[in-house]
Amino acid sequence: MDPKDLEIKKLKKEISISSIKQYAFILLFVAEIILIGAVFIDFFNLKNPFSDVSASKKIALLHIDHPITTKYVEHLIKSVEDIKKEKPYKALLVDISSPGGSPTASQEFAAYLKDLNKTMPVTMYVNDMAASGAYYIASAIKPIYANKNAIVGSIGVIMPHYNVSELAQKLGVKEDTITAGKFKQPFSLLKEMTKENKQYIENALLKPTYRNFVEDVAANRGIPKEKIKKFAEGKIYIASMPEIQGILVDKITNLYKLKARLKKQYDDARFVTIGERPTPRNFLHVMMKEALSLLTETFSNAPRQ
Repeated sequence: MDPKDLEIKKLKKEISISSIKQYAFILLFVAEIILIGAVFIDFFNLKNPFSDVSASKKIALLHIDHPITTKYVEHLIKSVEDIKKEKPYKALLVDISSPGGSPTASQEFAAYLKDLNKTMPVTMYVNDMAASGAYYIASAIKPIYANKNAIVGSIGVIMPHYNVSELAQKLGVKEDTITAGKFKQPFSLLKEMTKENKQYIENALLKPTYRNFVEDVAANRGIPKEKIKKFAEGKIYIASMPEIQGILVDKITNLYKLKARLKKQYDDARFVTIGERPTPRNFLHVMMKEALSLLTETFSNAPRQ
């Protein structure tokens, strides 16, 4: 081929590549404008003019998959409160897989779900585990659906205590705590707890908390306290065990079946996971970083004059 023809062909190819990159830049620029607009609408809680809210029915899906702490419960409540004002959300599905945690935090969220259920239907599903404080939460909503292999129960209260006094003696460590009040320091890592202090902790802390736990579960489940106490000795159970049906668990199913039923019940509503979305600022930061990275990669190989 003639060298001049080769040069013309090469020039046409470069022009074509340049044009494609220019179009890519325009598309990325438009995408960034749309992204910024969406984040702005979300951040200031404005109505999105490009969506028909009434035609987009939603079911909120809340995963509880961490130990139950006060901070975590605050996060969960905020996540639900953020969507309560949005009319498209017709119901809440709680998918729980947690080993439990703080009795106080567990009671707080259980009470919150009971109140929420009066205005927004709540469905409870035990996916992997609802033990101890997590079962406290699960009991707030009836019926309790569960995977056949899910772990439930562990209704009880525990306060771990470790005695490292022998190790401390070998290391030459001694405790020299000053207190005023007989029971101000009922236990210490550096000494064995006395029988009197054990009784004090048990009567003043563990038994009252345990009593509240059992009473709340019994009330939530609509079952006499004495009947619940048979299953409230700290034992765990597999959800499909016959002896706990109708007591700790109501129905055995799978998450996809439960979601399909709820979707049909609420006129083909779609599920939206809440509680895991990044904040608008973080979301914008990540997306802008990706866009800039793509732009840099696109133009790094652009023909130069």
